[in-house]
Amino acid sequence: MRPAIITALLALVLMPVGSGAARAQDAAELAAARAVLLQLQPRSFAENVEYCGYIGRMPDGRLMATEVSRGDSFGCLSRADESRFVEIVASFHTHAGFDRSALSEVPSSDDVMGDHAEGVNGYVATPGGRLWYIDGARQVATQICGLGCMGQAPGFIPGDEGPIASRYTLAEIRARER
Repeated sequence: MRPAIITALLALVLMPVGSGAARAQDAAELAAARAVLLQLQPRSFAENVEYCGYIGRMPDGRLMATEVSRGDSFGCLSRADESRFVEIVASFHTHAGFDRSALSEVPSSDDVMGDHAEGVNGYVATPGGRLWYIDGARQVATQICGLGCMGQAPGFIPGDEGPIASRYTLAEIRARER
């Protein structure tokens, strides 16, 4: 999706947020992340690559997304210009298409550690259609919505990774990755 289209979509769903907004997840931050990720999921599945970017606060308080960057099947590094923002509040990325050999239904330890290091929250959409919120400060991933709420990759097999909890600490994610 072209950056101008994403920006237009966000303008429709977001209301200005005052500069005193909390750093924890809030409704505007979630709306921004969900709007972008819903648009990226079909493309991510079709190309089997991750897409990523950031949500930042404009000088007037509105939240907007950066241009979206294309990664590969196992990662994405945003190359967007963030200079127009007064603050970056969250990262967002997809987890590509379904791959039985990948643990992609839960954010990875790299996802959590990256958001923590950057001092932002994060949002991750999975091949099974889950949406996760990463509290970067606390290093905790919480499932916002379950299977299918963000679309689902072709060939996805529910239960392939075993039971998925609704919340994971960084230590629990690392244990799951072993």
